[in-house]
Amino acid sequence: MNKEVLRENKLSEAALQQKMLLEQQDLQDKLQRIAKMRMFDDTLMNAVFDSRIEETQVLIQIILGRDDIRVISTKTQEEFINVYGRRVTLDIIARDADNKLYNIEVQRDKYKAPPQRARFHAAVTDITLLKDRQPFKEMPDRYTIFITEEDKFDKGLPMYHIENTITELGDEPFQDGGHIIYVNGEYRDLATPIGQLMHDFACTQARDILNPVLRERVRYLKESEGGNAEMCELVEEYAEKRAKRREMQVKLELAKNLIENTDLSLEDIAKNVKLPLATVEELARGRTA
Repeated sequence: MNKEVLRENKLSEAALQQKMLLEQQDLQDKLQRIAKMRMFDDTLMNAVFDSRIEETQVLIQIILGRDDIRVISTKTQEEFINVYGRRVTLDIIARDADNKLYNIEVQRDKYKAPPQRARFHAAVTDITLLKDRQPFKEMPDRYTIFITEEDKFDKGLPMYHIENTITELGDEPFQDGGHIIYVNGEYRDLATPIGQLMHDFACTQARDILNPVLRERVRYLKESEGGNAEMCELVEEYAEKRAKRREMQVKLELAKNLIENTDLSLEDIAKNVKLPLATVEELARGRTA
């Protein structure tokens, strides 16, 4: 073996060692981030509840104060789109044995959970509750639930229930089956189920979680090899999604600027910014893409 071959082999070994070192550092970085996560954080919240019947059932039972609710399906990060193209990704969508629908949103910033957002979430989920020609009276109840890390209304209450009423009849319930609930993530009265639940949502370590079902799920995700693998995959997935969202936002802002400040055709703008023509046309009409 000549000197040139030996040199190339040494370089290959050094490159392989460097790659392995970088991968190990990346893994350690991910594990450190996972260790700090709480159920208020998107990544851990999704891992705890995605397709997890028992965990989602516990969550809904505590919030509604009922132990007779039986969840039959649950999914996280479900995307809905209205007829005008406005998309929204819902944190948790669940149905129970009575076909009632639950949309649960976990929001760290209370200012990102305005009443209008609750109204929109209610609307996009309501349209899924009836089949073609099915009578309106058969429409099942729908619960839109926001768990905000901060107290949305700053009144110190554990929850805030919003129901439609008839003003002229002394605020008699409208009984349309629509329910909106804001859960106060700052509430910490451990003598109450909501206080215990919000305490659990804020925990970084499984051993501190009070609810046994949630504690075991978080323990698996944070303290087992299989759970760590799931979490690392989710961390990568969410990083990619965030990067794509940032890229899309940059493209949208650029397209808006070109529409407002240039004489370029919509076709040319779509081509230059690399957006679908339909999206650019929506922006030109003043719609949110």
